[in-house]
This record gives sequence, structure tokens and C-alpha cells, in this order.
Amino acid sequence: MIRAVLIIASLSIMSGCVGLAVGTYGKKEWARTEFSLGNERNQFSFEKRDSPYSEIEIIERWGNPDSVDQFEYCKVLIYKDGTSWAGAGAFVGVVPVPLAVPTGTYKNRFYLRNNTAVGLIQEYGEIDRAVGYTCGSNECAASSGEKVNEPEVDPKVAVTKWCGKSL
Repeated sequence: MIRAVLIIASLSIMSGCVGLAVGTYGKKEWARTEFSLGNERNQFSFEKRDSPYSEIEIIERWGNPDSVDQFEYCKVLIYKDGTSWAGAGAFVGVVPVPLAVPTGTYKNRFYLRNNTAVGLIQEYGEIDRAVGYTCGSNECAASSGEKVNEPEVDPKVAVTKWCGKSL
């Protein structure tokens, strides 16, 4: 009995979470106008930057983009950032049980007007909906299937604003 309690306690410390929940996982997008780039591809810095990046500065820090596109009045520099995944998963006690498949590639897309960055769309993986109860990161919460972690700014609206006829 003591051995079982010790195993459960050590597993809960390792994952940092405990609960019973199921959820879906997929690709999300985050629209940003303020960002600071690190000196390596797909790395960001926490330094405050007062002026937008030029196309040359982005390429100097991250290298040549994987592809270049055009959206309305913007040039788009696209950097691939690993495999994207989608699926579902369960969290049973202290054990996460993922059921996910690769669905493509995450990307960082810089939108430039007149060779100056007006915005960035970052793609990342995130839980979309969840049902159940979990504790982790010093808080406990019940989820009832509503969408979680929705972005404050709709990326499609942001890109239209950045790259539309009037800026």
C-alpha cells in the first residue's frame, strides 16, 4: 500500500498535474504587432523593441525564409517551425494519454509593408476544448467543453488590417 502511494505521489510530482479530463488539440494562431527576435531561427527574445524590424533585419537574425508569399499589400516571409499535431487526449489521474497525428507544419509568418514588419502570425499547438477536472500550475478548474485559450485578436482580422488598402 505504501509503495502504491509513493508511486502515485512521485508521478504527480513529475507531471505537475492531476485530474480526469478529455480534450481536443490542434493548431492555433497568435497575431502580434510587437515582438523581439532572438538570433536563431524561430527564437524570440524578451527584450523590448521600440521600432519595427526591416526585412533585412529579420533575415540577418533568422536566415532566409522557407518561402515568400504576397497577401494584398504585404510581402509575407514564412519560416517553418516544426510538425503540427491534431487529435484528442485524456488525462487520467497523473497520466496524460495523447491520441494525436501529424497534420502539417507550424509557421511563423512576418507581414511586411514597404520592407517593414507590420505584424507577425505565430502558429502553435493548444488544447481547443476540454471536458473534466484538472489541477496544475497552482490552480484547479473544471471544463465543460467550451473553447479555451481563444486569442484576443482574430488573426484574419489583423492580417486584413495590416495588409489592406489603407494602413
